[in-house]
Amino acid sequence: MIHGSRWALAGAATAMGVLVAAAVPTIDAAAAPVFGAAPTAPAGIGYPAGYAAPPPTYGIGLDLGRVIPLSDGTTLTATVRYPTDPVTGQRAPGPFPVIVDYTTYIGLNGVITSAVLGAVKDALGALHVPLPDNLADLDRIVHQAMSTQDELVRRGYIEVIADVRGTGSSTGEWDPASPRDGQDGAELVDWAARLPDSSGSVGMFGYSFPGVSAMLTAEHSRPNSPLKAMMMMTIPNDVFKHVVSHDGMFSPILLTAIIPAIQFMGALGPILNLPLTPQVAIQALIDHLRAALASPDSPLAKLVEGYDNGTYAHKDAWWSARDFGPNMHALVDNDIPTYFVDGIWDLYQDGAFQNYAQLQNIAAGRPQYGPMDPNAPTDPRFQLLMGPWYHVGMGSGPYARMDTDPITIAWFDHWLKGIDNGIDKTPDTLHLIDQTGAGANTTAYPIASARPTTYRLGTGTLGAESGGDPDRLSYSPIENPCNRDNFEQWTAGLLQLALNLFNVNDPCAAGAVGPQSGVAYTGDPVAEPTLVAGPGALRTYVSSSVDEAALQVHLDDVAPDGTSAEITGGAQLGTLRTLDEAATWRTPDGTIYSPEHNLSSADTTPMRPGEIVELDIRLRPTFYRLEPGHRLRLRITTGNFPSTLAPLPTIPKLLGSTVDIVHDPTHPTTLTIPLTPTTALHP
Repeated sequence: MIHGSRWALAGAATAMGVLVAAAVPTIDAAAAPVFGAAPTAPAGIGYPAGYAAPPPTYGIGLDLGRVIPLSDGTTLTATVRYPTDPVTGQRAPGPFPVIVDYTTYIGLNGVITSAVLGAVKDALGALHVPLPDNLADLDRIVHQAMSTQDELVRRGYIEVIADVRGTGSSTGEWDPASPRDGQDGAELVDWAARLPDSSGSVGMFGYSFPGVSAMLTAEHSRPNSPLKAMMMMTIPNDVFKHVVSHDGMFSPILLTAIIPAIQFMGALGPILNLPLTPQVAIQALIDHLRAALASPDSPLAKLVEGYDNGTYAHKDAWWSARDFGPNMHALVDNDIPTYFVDGIWDLYQDGAFQNYAQLQNIAAGRPQYGPMDPNAPTDPRFQLLMGPWYHVGMGSGPYARMDTDPITIAWFDHWLKGIDNGIDKTPDTLHLIDQTGAGANTTAYPIASARPTTYRLGTGTLGAESGGDPDRLSYSPIENPCNRDNFEQWTAGLLQLALNLFNVNDPCAAGAVGPQSGVAYTGDPVAEPTLVAGPGALRTYVSSSVDEAALQVHLDDVAPDGTSAEITGGAQLGTLRTLDEAATWRTPDGTIYSPEHNLSSADTTPMRPGEIVELDIRLRPTFYRLEPGHRLRLRITTGNFPSTLAPLPTIPKLLGSTVDIVHDPTHPTTLTIPLTPTTALHP
């Protein structure tokens, strides 16, 4: 996400959100209240029972303008932060483990932000004024997102904050999420391990794009690397599938914002660093401007080409090189314990579960892309905490407040310092919190107790029988914009982060406001508290009036009074429907409950007007509680701009087209989702 420009956007979003909240007099019974403090997540979720982080004992010192030469002549620019004696201010004697933050968002920017926030907190502390919970959340999230781990440095860690090649004040050309970043990262880790007062053990912390850089580093590590542990927050597994293309439907918000922003920061970074590293900063500015303005292969050029549905709009060679999957084994082979933290409404909610399951499968000697064995023990080196959060709000309200810093401290204290705090002994390595704030510790993904349950679509119904005439949808790229996808999930939760300061829940995320688009199918009420726990699939039969179809799917929670809230969703382009059988999950009888698709340009499968075709649409995984009397509702539309959009060249022919959703006994359109009583997981 765009950490450097986030707060200006959030300020504007605050005013808009307050106006929206004031205009909505009632809220949905299926969702959290619009006003009120967030509930606190239960203790013992994600870290050992009874654990308390050791108190901070050090101050923070700065070594600015460090230049790190790489093997090809490129130079990275970094800041080193180190523990100091809180009384004298002098550098504390080591040895200390090193934490590396490897960022695309100007490391010096984070250092400056951390210093300002630290001064404010110190001033409040001198006045004995504690930070309110919401401000404490914001402070923690800013430090995580800006790659400044104050809580670690104060507890005896050296921190290196380095700019990725071609960003900040590092020289070279930026090649987003490339294998080259991983090779550079491995050299950076070796450099950090040799710092004065270093113990030789290195950990990496990464939130969003810096987490991508860290994962690439781990995948390019060698046996006996100094890299001994990682804490990864909000990162994808397959960058193309989880950032760019939702099964063929283009997701333009993130890349359209982030690529120009990082290119802009590529000019700002050298200016900030000019007094510290003048020669390197001037060379970096030249490199960055040349790459942005003169290179025919710049990230901006790739973005434009992607909009045009060309090479960069498909998972061909360029994007395949950025898929973590083929090299995930390096984390297991080279013993790099990794803890993932993510949200059920994050941009990358798929990625968190997939990273966890793939590493557990590799560690267990099972097929990497298959479901985990529900009866096998899990490896505590690889853990996942998943809560009801958005991209920029890990651990914040309005659904479940949780301070994630103690987990980070416990993780690195054990793996880098050898402290026996129990975080490596838990048999339950998958930690889950639903939108009511209730938590559960379990093991396997898919969740063992959550059985894939299949419903057939009828005339407005989800039930046991198929039937009724086809439902016709006229193509529109836009639906009611006041929905969770558009207002929060695919804008990274910026509005919600701002509204948290006022204990306000974005009403467009809390529930459905105004008329809902598309055709809807509603099930019977559930009789007991029930969790929707995992991925889902809609197998639908469609007929389009043209040679393409664009579908958007929403799964909703409908309360007894008819109000509703969105649980999760998915999208699908008709011509990119070819299944990746190796990664698609099926029940023993062959029912698909987690489809994966091949999205290369070679996997385009034509459609003919009027022909009925079968589509398996993936619903993103979730962990969501249905109360007794609530019902599931499936809504199908044809677009959800700006969160998803059909490729631009296809829109002219889609305009004016129609698509029929067929659900007769010969073509039984079905929804398969994993359900379990809450008692199976929640204490």
